[in-house]
Amino acid sequence: MSFLVRGTVPVHYNYLIQSAIYHRLPTRLSRALHNKGVVEGPRRFKMFTFSRLYGDFTRSDEGLVYRDRAYLCFSSPLERVVMEVYRSFLRDPVLRLGGSELNLEVMNVVEPPELGSKTVVYTLSPIAVYRKSEVGTRYYSPYEKEWELLISLNSLRKYHALRRRYLKTGLVVRPLKAGLSRVKYKDNVVFAWRGGIRDEGTKVPADGGL
Repeated sequence: MSFLVRGTVPVHYNYLIQSAIYHRLPTRLSRALHNKGVVEGPRRFKMFTFSRLYGDFTRSDEGLVYRDRAYLCFSSPLERVVMEVYRSFLRDPVLRLGGSELNLEVMNVVEPPELGSKTVVYTLSPIAVYRKSEVGTRYYSPYEKEWELLISLNSLRKYHALRRRYLKTGLVVRPLKAGLSRVKYKDNVVFAWRGGIRDEGTKVPADGGL
């Protein structure tokens, strides 16, 4: 999606975009995804994701000042979610983030590409890989073995949640070039990584995303 930007966009806009997406969905679907998600064991997956706001911008004391346009990619393996978001922007083409207004200019629905083994992909938003314990949250970097293992396990769980089938092998990923992003979400700072990833496993678990 391409937007014409009016006003200053808050630096930490992730939660605002997520909230806007929920509000654009029908009430029952929005509540189901937000409160329950797609269940796999004790875990609940929201099953949608979105990119950073791409475009030329400068930072000010108030936030991000885009030169003219910003670009956003939204994705979900649930076709209904994609189509409901699409229809909502046809009805109301303005995305409001804080005091800024992003006016929809172009919107395209793109079919997922065919992914084979040993595919190189690039993250459109940083990936956070972590474990929670009684002492807090431990974030992993792409240069730790746990990062690859947890991504593989996560892909298997998401695939089972979507298809109700088990696979023996999840995504086998190798980081190519990664950079750290510190993302503020609500009142928490999340340590996530962006860059290139080489998938050396089967293409099937990619349906569930990372």
